[in-house]
Amino acid sequence: MERKGKWRAGIAILILGVLMLTGCGSSGGQHIEGLDKLGDIEAVTREADSGTRASFDDITGITSENDQLKVAGSTEDLLKEVEGSKSAIGYMTVEAVDDKVKTLTVEGKKVDDPDYPMTRQLYLVYNGELTDLEKEFISYATGKGQDIIKKHFETVGKAETFLSLKPSGTIKIGGSSSEAPAMEEVAEAYMKVNPNAEITVETTDSGTGINNTMEGKYDLGMSSRSPKSYEENILTFVPVAKDRIAVVVPSDNPMTDITLDQLKSIYTGKVTKWSDLNK
Repeated sequence: MERKGKWRAGIAILILGVLMLTGCGSSGGQHIEGLDKLGDIEAVTREADSGTRASFDDITGITSENDQLKVAGSTEDLLKEVEGSKSAIGYMTVEAVDDKVKTLTVEGKKVDDPDYPMTRQLYLVYNGELTDLEKEFISYATGKGQDIIKKHFETVGKAETFLSLKPSGTIKIGGSSSEAPAMEEVAEAYMKVNPNAEITVETTDSGTGINNTMEGKYDLGMSSRSPKSYEENILTFVPVAKDRIAVVVPSDNPMTDITLDQLKSIYTGKVTKWSDLNK
């Protein structure tokens, strides 16, 4: 009888513990001191054609527009917005994060964790047949150029020995602001190997990169989002790197971790105050 009583008591304690955990708020069962002092959440997003925004929306499951979001026209602008407001939150390629902001873990995973949930591919995009120069440059970017890529992102290929046939011509590349700095370095390195090539890189956004490649304004586009089905029917998307999207807040924000559900609630307007994350 005594053993049965202890067993029942143990079950009761276990059930109580589960109820306490499930009854805790959206902050994962932790009350975070100082959130109530931050007031309304200032959620900063990227412009509609941004590949980073498209990837962020896909990962978090956002399917609706929220006109209360603050829109930043570039990675640099978004970083300034977050640095300049105590109540801000934003997201960007991990490559652009500086020490003036704090990077949150997502679902308990650090941004460099292999299981970090906010990852994406970066692409070079082309339309139709490639010239000899374009073909060799893409081969360089996905081969030897991965030595440069790995300084910015995760690689998608091996940096093998490269021998240029030195085709002549020009290439105009444009698109993703996340991808552009690394691609500029790749282009500069390639032009040292092949002085017959002239390559320019224009920083815009993924949507512009894709559309201008369709229209022939760019020889190669840069995209930091997955292709849409109709785009795949027209263009070829070549993976050149893997990237991670960092969630950033001001350095004095007391939060350290956020979930995908919380991000979705913030960016769809369901949660509008920092204190609501403690409920």
